[in-house]
Amino acid sequence: MPKVLGGSLAAHRELTLGRIYAALGRLLGERGYDALTLADVAEGAGLARTAMYNYFADKEALLVGYAAHETAVFVARLDAELRALDNPVDQLRAFVRLQLEYVAANHLPPGPALRVLLPESAADEVLAHVGVVEERLLHVLRAGRDRRYLQVDDLDATAAMISACTGRAGLDAPGGVDRQTAVDATEAFVLRAVGARFGADGRPRRLPRR
Repeated sequence: MPKVLGGSLAAHRELTLGRIYAALGRLLGERGYDALTLADVAEGAGLARTAMYNYFADKEALLVGYAAHETAVFVARLDAELRALDNPVDQLRAFVRLQLEYVAANHLPPGPALRVLLPESAADEVLAHVGVVEERLLHVLRAGRDRRYLQVDDLDATAAMISACTGRAGLDAPGGVDRQTAVDATEAFVLRAVGARFGADGRPRRLPRR
């Protein structure tokens, strides 16, 4: 019986956290982080204001928890996509598209803004979760370089460039360009930047030896 009770409590907690994170995500898109309070999120999640303190001590702790949750969900999906692909060019294409999709749906403030909005320790914790995604990108780039599918002279610099391209700016195309067109253009730009080549059949091909 205690195991059942413990499992039930754990399941209840996970469900409640899901409601809290969903409410926070909506409110971040509607109002932005700076205008939010824990009471706002509690109301959005259908909880009493005081009940929020059973989960998070303050708004900064909530954002850290939300970032960890969102990153874990994204990384699980990313890993599944990458495992299904053998070629690093295809993996890089998948990374770009999934990252842009994530950015379009996620309302966390960008990295520099976190430095202003949050205490340094909280901002560092949130940005650490971003680092998990960057590790996956570095792995793809390294494999592409070592297998001669990508021209990558500096792994860190190339990863930083791609991260910049797949940030919010990658979707904010001028002239009313639709999102899919912006994603396609960003993908093409990134692949050109790392020297990806394709055969007549459209499949990636290795670069000539230097």
